Amino acid sequence: MWKPGVFLCALVIIFFMGFVVNILWIWTSSIVGSHQAALETISTPTFPVTSFQSEELTNLLKMIEWPLAPTNISLEFSTHPKTSEYFIINPRATYVIGESLEVLIIAKNHKGRTKNYGGDYFHVKLHSLSMKAGVSGSVTDHNNGSYTARFIFQWSGETKISVKLMHSSELIAILHQQRDTRPDKVFFKGYFEKNGTREVVECNFDLPGQDVCEYYDQQNQEKWVCQRPKKLPCDSYRDHSSGGNRKIQSQEEIPFFSMSLIDQEIPSNIGSLNVLPLKNVRNGTNVACIAGLKNPNPSGFYYQDVWKSLVCSNKEFDHHMAANCLAGKMVYMFGDSTLRQWWEYLVDFIPTLKEINLHVTHNPGPLLATDAEFNYLVQWRAHQKPLRMERSGIQELRYIASELDRLGNRKGMIIVLTCWSHFLTYPVGVYINRLQHIREAVVRLLERSPETKILIKSANTGYRFDHGSDWLSVQLDTLMRAMFSQLPVTVLDVWQMTSCHREPENLHPIKVIIKNEVDLMLSFICPH
Repeated sequence: MWKPGVFLCALVIIFFMGFVVNILWIWTSSIVGSHQAALETISTPTFPVTSFQSEELTNLLKMIEWPLAPTNISLEFSTHPKTSEYFIINPRATYVIGESLEVLIIAKNHKGRTKNYGGDYFHVKLHSLSMKAGVSGSVTDHNNGSYTARFIFQWSGETKISVKLMHSSELIAILHQQRDTRPDKVFFKGYFEKNGTREVVECNFDLPGQDVCEYYDQQNQEKWVCQRPKKLPCDSYRDHSSGGNRKIQSQEEIPFFSMSLIDQEIPSNIGSLNVLPLKNVRNGTNVACIAGLKNPNPSGFYYQDVWKSLVCSNKEFDHHMAANCLAGKMVYMFGDSTLRQWWEYLVDFIPTLKEINLHVTHNPGPLLATDAEFNYLVQWRAHQKPLRMERSGIQELRYIASELDRLGNRKGMIIVLTCWSHFLTYPVGVYINRLQHIREAVVRLLERSPETKILIKSANTGYRFDHGSDWLSVQLDTLMRAMFSQLPVTVLDVWQMTSCHREPENLHPIKVIIKNEVDLMLSFICPH
């Protein structure tokens, strides 16, 4: 059993060229069994059944239960952002930093009538444009058409309230149903090639009723299938890429997806609130950023575009501080494009950190950068399918759990993970199965390498693409936090960092947000 402790930052200086050769060998070696022999079969609609203890699985599913709207509700009786309203509970002339503010939200339908059931999804925050400040609030659903939003004041001066209806409860009922019953709404392409013959077919976790090539990974207990090519054998599967999206909404459902009803501010005549400073009290925390700290709500706030963590005493890093922090370390990043942004930021930010050209397409990677002066590396590798990215060789796409199992007890090793955005369109059992194997691999890694730091990046807000939404994202984010809650790992709460900034929410945030996210990561890597 591991013991959380102070991470040893010193690493014996290695001759740099030998260091790079060793790393490149690790990168170019393939995983045995990453795609086992294809089985030619007829696929049946079987999604992974986790091997969890039933109690844990029951508790996980209970965490993401959501009050669903009645079925077959017409659009006019669904929640409308322009008729809904909110009021301050017990308003006052002045407030003080650290005090709470409660707001009553009343959901109304298109006719302006108050609804008598809940299930709407809101984003709420306090913000100040002049001070470039923002902090997220929390929402309690009373299941009768009313909601209470709660905030804690974090700065003095101008403070405004923002309440946005992200999705009506009626739309969420549709998203919920389509997530569970139509995993084929997003599909992928498989590229087969042998002896100059090429074929492109559809691939996915499952293609019920179709004649397929099946690829099963025993370690991760997952299968992936592709339509069987007309001429080529199943073992000629070479590359993977995004395929497309299917329009699956009925004519009755389409109006609920109108952008005029999604991610819309609820109007209010409440002006700026007057918040006074709290004398002789330092705003923030003196706790060092170490593994195992829990994220309070809120977990932090922006002030002058700088994130002030309420978890621990985070720092701002210039490029020299960042290079010194990473000196002698090996930073392995596994995940999606939202984590690739961190790799790209570091390479752009630190002058001595140079990308090594691995002759791959940039977006799916893998990507590697090394710093000869400070003797460290930073890598990013995309997780295994499902993956909506450009064409990539299937041998370049690897399971996070398998990659973690290949790492030994190395000094100065930092693991950064994220896994959520490409799983939104599937039943949650698919995601739980993937996370379960990652969690088990994390446990094994910490047992053999207890000084390794493991950081898990939460989901981002701002998912605005076909078949995706922040409601689907928050469901998976809730599962991830729960499944890793008992391990000595760090969950970096970028959900709030992306939801309360003054700029519009975006799945791929702007540079100022990425800088704050990376600074928080570095604060946990180098807390002292």
